[in-house]
Amino acid sequence: MAANTETSRKRTPNFRLEITGDNEFKREIQERFQKVKEYLTHMQTNPANNATVMETILDYWIKNNINADDGSHGPTQFPSSYLQVQRGDVDQKLFVTAETSLKNFGKICETHKKLCKGSLKVETKTMKGHVISTSLQCDTNKYHRYMWSSSPYLPNDEYLVNHRINHGLACSGMLPSHYTRFANGSGIGCIEWGRRKDFVTSYKDCVEDAYQESIQTALREEIGSYEELDGINIITDARHGWRKNAKDSSVVAIGENMHKVIDCVHVTKSDDPISQRHEKYGTEKIYETLQTQNVSIKVHAHDRNLSINKFVKGYTVNQNDLWHAVKSLKKSIKNISSGTKKTEDISWSSQLVDKVEPVATHLHWAVRHCNNDPQKLRQIIDSIVPHYENTHNMCHDDSRCRKDDNYEPSRIVLTSKIAKKLLDKAIKESVVYKYPEDYILGKDTFYVESFNNVMNVFQDKRIAFGDEQYKLRSNLAVCHWNENVDREHTSIYTSRNPNAPRHQKGKKVYKKLTFTYRRNIWRKYMDSVYN
Repeated sequence: MAANTETSRKRTPNFRLEITGDNEFKREIQERFQKVKEYLTHMQTNPANNATVMETILDYWIKNNINADDGSHGPTQFPSSYLQVQRGDVDQKLFVTAETSLKNFGKICETHKKLCKGSLKVETKTMKGHVISTSLQCDTNKYHRYMWSSSPYLPNDEYLVNHRINHGLACSGMLPSHYTRFANGSGIGCIEWGRRKDFVTSYKDCVEDAYQESIQTALREEIGSYEELDGINIITDARHGWRKNAKDSSVVAIGENMHKVIDCVHVTKSDDPISQRHEKYGTEKIYETLQTQNVSIKVHAHDRNLSINKFVKGYTVNQNDLWHAVKSLKKSIKNISSGTKKTEDISWSSQLVDKVEPVATHLHWAVRHCNNDPQKLRQIIDSIVPHYENTHNMCHDDSRCRKDDNYEPSRIVLTSKIAKKLLDKAIKESVVYKYPEDYILGKDTFYVESFNNVMNVFQDKRIAFGDEQYKLRSNLAVCHWNENVDREHTSIYTSRNPNAPRHQKGKKVYKKLTFTYRRNIWRKYMDSVYN
């Protein structure tokens, strides 16, 4: 800073400031000074000089950047992003907000700051579902009052946040009672039962559309998976909504090749008052639907419902699930392989104690090697008892017991007539032996059983759902199954237990589930709201 310069004539005291910079920088500074000077001259109606410009600029910067409340001369202390809650505030209200509402809150504060020097404070808080509606009151001007909600509105004057959570609640399969306890327990608000019901009324149509698209796509994929377009193979099963005397039942049909649901019929007691007849009623509806689409059925597999057997044999090839039949036989053999000492060699024999799993394996092998011939299947089954007697003239030519001269039985050899008789009776009373024509193709229905497990996620058997909720949850289960069944796997886990040789095949570690159907349903619902 230079010293004051004395002159012969009187002048206003002045000083000079030295600023580092070249001519270009000097020109830019002078242009900016001139703009501010012209603005101040216009506002004050008096000529403004450089001192006025400097004073105005510095005052403005100090006012907006120096904390005047505590008299400090440092920069303004902004609130920390890390906020530790006080012990007395741990029960404060929680809410859900949307991104646009958060941006709008910032705009309200910014606009008010331009109008007033006061601060906004939250005055009232009202929970509307998971949304909070607040009034922001200025502490210096009582007329500065703003209303803010944590969610924007949809065209139907409903909150977006509440509808989005209703959508997630429906797609999750969560029970209403679980949702209520969770929401109230966490303190994030709870959507009233009436509003949830109104939401489902319009939402169910969007789920139905997604369901129809899913099963139609699955049917086209199933038809395209066959080289000859003369029909498809299906697997069906019924799942009752309750554990006993159910009001609702779901009869599902799954394509044998693609393993996707191609139809799922909801049967209620209004359709047939007898729960035991629901499976037949649903199967008939499935056949009617496929016939209207000109789709024929080549092979129909199910878990041996006798009424379905009778119905299917009038249309196509009927096959029963082999796993259920073998399971029943294993139970019978287990009953004759153990018991009380008093009934030993009367109703059971100790020589059969190691025959449960081997006979089951033998039965599976017989079905796989019968060449679709019922008589040959029976012949192979007839060789089971002689095989365990260490008589192998009826065994298959490629069996080790026939080819290896040094073969020694690994199981207890049957020498007791009672043991032979009991085992022979159990085998010949099995449904595979009695009705070999229903098992010659070796069909399984485990994909349907797996689908029923997915249904349990959306429909708890302990809960009596209304028709609307039951149908909605069934449709969601189908959409979820069709999107994720047979998805790719990342690796194969192999068991290290040498005592479980069947586990050595490995277990697939599947990729994460996908939920594209949820986005599609939400898009459909939003289209219905905005149209």
